[in-house]
Amino acid sequence: MNVLILTDFSTQAFHAANYALNLSSGNSHFYVLHASNGEGTQVEESLLALVDKLKEQPESKKHRFSTLPFSDNLIYATRKAVIENHIDLIVMGASGKNTSNFQGLGGNTCSVAKKVKCPVLVVPNCDFKEWEKLYLPLDLRFPVNIEALQLLQKLPVVKDAALNVWGFDLKDSGIEIDDFNLIDYKINQQILKHESDFLESFWPEATSKANLILFFARQLHITEKLLNRLSTVETRKQNLPVLILHE
Repeated sequence: MNVLILTDFSTQAFHAANYALNLSSGNSHFYVLHASNGEGTQVEESLLALVDKLKEQPESKKHRFSTLPFSDNLIYATRKAVIENHIDLIVMGASGKNTSNFQGLGGNTCSVAKKVKCPVLVVPNCDFKEWEKLYLPLDLRFPVNIEALQLLQKLPVVKDAALNVWGFDLKDSGIEIDDFNLIDYKINQQILKHESDFLESFWPEATSKANLILFFARQLHITEKLLNRLSTVETRKQNLPVLILHE
């Protein structure tokens, strides 16, 4: 895989980069990008120091690394890097502050997820575990192209992993979840009728059992709305990796 790591040189960003080293069992090429209007030489030196630190990790032995300093805004720099380097996945650290309605992810993360057409993995401060339980909330008013889930074949999903699909039918339309014909997964499906079900049913189960939460970028409107409810509930903060897929 070609993996783009976005860094602001924070502790959260390094943790995400270190987590990313575990994402592929084969050889991957990691591009480490920092976008700013700062001094180019200083940024390049900081990126090289970060790469040297990553190379000290045991999981780094099979991977290659390149640095990408950009004197430009984050979105433009990320788009350019994704196109020129054929990026399969972007990795970012979770924000230490809640700067957007998407609880725990931060404003920059939301901007990248919405404006750059490439899957984004957001990593909070959690230890790496292979993905065996995946949770996917869906707004059933909108069709979903499940081909986007094929990216999971390149990522650390265990054999016969459980994919728990939670369909939100908030208008009680009686719509059914489309058949997820994915032979590599144990598919569990259920319908939720009320927004309160997100906090009372989906979120408690996902945060206690999941290794990964999946969202479709096309459906961030509902997940933003629902996750915004978490901002006043301190015990329900986001502590799981989140993979945002583009169709």
